[in-house]
Amino acid sequence: MSDNQSNKMDKRCPRQLSDFPNTYCALAVQRLKALRHAGKELSEEEEAKLPGCPWASSHQLANYCFFKLVDEFLPEDKNFSDMEVAHFLNISTDSVRKIEKKAIQKMRDSSIIKDIIDNHNGDQVMENILDK
Repeated sequence: MSDNQSNKMDKRCPRQLSDFPNTYCALAVQRLKALRHAGKELSEEEEAKLPGCPWASSHQLANYCFFKLVDEFLPEDKNFSDMEVAHFLNISTDSVRKIEKKAIQKMRDSSIIKDIIDNHNGDQVMENILDK
């Protein structure tokens, strides 16, 4: 484990684990099986209704846990494409793009971001991320 790895689970974990799973995550496996047996590309709404962990990843060495995958197996200095993120989360590229747009809108609407932009007198604060 490198110095920057925390081994602490993300608070969004449905199992509320305090550390990364040491064995396969049963909720992640349940989600992956449901996705595999769906037999078609699911809409966001259909995916949301599936059982199991919405953060399931198909990475076996990470025990199918997306948070462990990010912490222990993905380099920090790499930007991932929409296709790569979709693959890691077993969702469609369109879903990744929709989620990104929602996140950017939340940032735009955030009073903290608005204050940062105002305090920089029009200078570029973030690399055009808010322009998407």
